[in-house]
Amino acid sequence: MQVDETLALHMIAESKALGLEMFHLDAGWFRGVGDWYPDPVKFPHGLAVIADAAHRSGLRFGMWVDWTQAGIDTQPGALNVHDPVVSKWLISDVAPDWKPEAFKGRTIDIGVPQARDYAAKELKRIVEDYHLDMLEHDGYLVAKGCMQNDHPHAPLDRTTMKVIHDWGAESVIGNNSTDVSYHAVRSYYSIYEQLRREHPGLIFEICNDGGRMVDFGSAAHGDYFSITDTYDPLSNRRALYDTSFMLPPAMLESYVEKWPTPRLENFLYMLRSGMMGWITVMQDTSAWSPQQHEAARQAITLYKQQLRPLIRDAHLYHVSPRPDGIHWDGMEYWDPARGKGVVFAFRGSIADESDHSFVLSGLEPGGRYRMHYQDGTSTDRTVPGRDLSNAGLPVHLAYPLSSELIFIDREGPSPQ
Repeated sequence: MQVDETLALHMIAESKALGLEMFHLDAGWFRGVGDWYPDPVKFPHGLAVIADAAHRSGLRFGMWVDWTQAGIDTQPGALNVHDPVVSKWLISDVAPDWKPEAFKGRTIDIGVPQARDYAAKELKRIVEDYHLDMLEHDGYLVAKGCMQNDHPHAPLDRTTMKVIHDWGAESVIGNNSTDVSYHAVRSYYSIYEQLRREHPGLIFEICNDGGRMVDFGSAAHGDYFSITDTYDPLSNRRALYDTSFMLPPAMLESYVEKWPTPRLENFLYMLRSGMMGWITVMQDTSAWSPQQHEAARQAITLYKQQLRPLIRDAHLYHVSPRPDGIHWDGMEYWDPARGKGVVFAFRGSIADESDHSFVLSGLEPGGRYRMHYQDGTSTDRTVPGRDLSNAGLPVHLAYPLSSELIFIDREGPSPQ
């Protein structure tokens, strides 16, 4: 929420230096909730100049918008809850003294055709005026329920309804909730289908209050998901572990937030915990030490050149129980067509558990595989596939909360 033009331009330069590919402006850039124009104090020259600076640095430009939220701003273009037209779109009425939260207001029901048309027009303006390459939506985009009986959905039984205040916004739960969401979802899909036609290169990030809309319908209309609203290394690994049973890991985004890293090994553990799918760095990287900055630059280069092709194309195997942060956990990517793979290995917090073996999957028992330990924590070796599938891949890490990447290369053609 503290972002401004100076900080944004500084972080664009940092992003370029690290080898990142997109600068993403999160909440805090706008005049007010529902007033999706740049704050003139924070961004006196507007947002297009920020986008253009990113583009000159070879970066894409993305932006957060909670576009179904209405507030109380009265400037031209603002979605105001007291406007007689807008008030008819709200999921519930507001008191005369009602005020929005910092970046949440009262949700409009986009199942209402006029509200849907407003949202489509507003998103088109935002994308074009601010030169977006990526649009992130957040909040209760799809209403959970609605108290209005003149909307397309089924009427509400007010004797059984509940009003819930959650994540800075109010939502209605009632007998008509499923029908409310159904109509809103159909509108949501049509808005994004229209945007996709008008801007075929636009990337869509789906972020709905901790992953409420991580589903197949959203997957068909977006490009990637923010899978959790807790961003420490363990939470990121758990979220990817869970969602990757159902959705492609290349669609699963982890935000890497500031976390205690007294040793470089802990720093890499933090980064790699967000590198098993789509990684977003959400911290002030200029606060990193020169050693950390260089380690991150190298890690991001490795991610783009070697890890990302495997994340995109390889088979994924859950080669450990769900991460608990105490014991070891890991994930294996293996691409049989290329004969290449990688194991992400993470050591937990137990002080005397420095060794572990991961039983691998997908390998040919009769094949031979070259194992390369990226950090040099063990000696590279060539191992028969049957050994890796039975005894497992041994990994030694000297420090708790550290990590290793073990790259796998098949020697010679597949035995089959």
